[in-house]
Amino acid sequence: MIKLGVCTGVENAKALAQAGFDYIETSLSAVAAMSEEDFQQAEKTLLESGLACEAMNVMMPGEIPLTGPQADVSRAGEYLSRAFSRARKLGAKVIVFGSGASRQVPENFPYEKAFRQLGDFLTLADRLAGENGLRIAIEPLRRQECNILHFVSEALILASLLQLPHVGVLGDTYHMAAGNESFSSLAEAGELLWHVHMARPQNRAYPGQARPAAGSGGLCRPLFHPAGHGL
Repeated sequence: MIKLGVCTGVENAKALAQAGFDYIETSLSAVAAMSEEDFQQAEKTLLESGLACEAMNVMMPGEIPLTGPQADVSRAGEYLSRAFSRARKLGAKVIVFGSGASRQVPENFPYEKAFRQLGDFLTLADRLAGENGLRIAIEPLRRQECNILHFVSEALILASLLQLPHVGVLGDTYHMAAGNESFSSLAEAGELLWHVHMARPQNRAYPGQARPAAGSGGLCRPLFHPAGHGL
């Protein structure tokens, strides 16, 4: 079963429902930063729209580094405990781990050590995701946005090496086009491909749209049934 959603703010949920979309995808770090009053309003807005927030992106805020000498797994864990609890309350199933600013490798820091740090972080995040009924999809980002994990094939290697039950991969056609990565990488990911983002490679707009819509990140299409069954 394929569902179609849009990356945008919760305030647009009603419009998406009226347009016929199946769900909304919004920013986890933005939701985590909400006051309790604002979060309750977000819950109310989603409930009234009839849409669930089945996926959430921007898993980590940029001020929590995951690589380099300042990386702090304990701080990241404290943040995720709160954030994942809110994600679960909004009906999330998949959390997208892009977060380029957070995982950016500092200059002159060894990349092999940075990969190990990401592995340590994902091991912790996997446990917390499992406690909240969530799955994490590693999102490769183009080189202009992050200096580590640029290809679906790289994300697949990392997820395969870790072999964590709640960690898979995401394919974003915009980032794939920027890196000239073949769409065959999506097929090669197999059962570990848990989510897909689609946007025009020329201007990151919706497929078929001339210019980006305000507050949107493209059309998002998960390749899983909400109950957890693959295609």
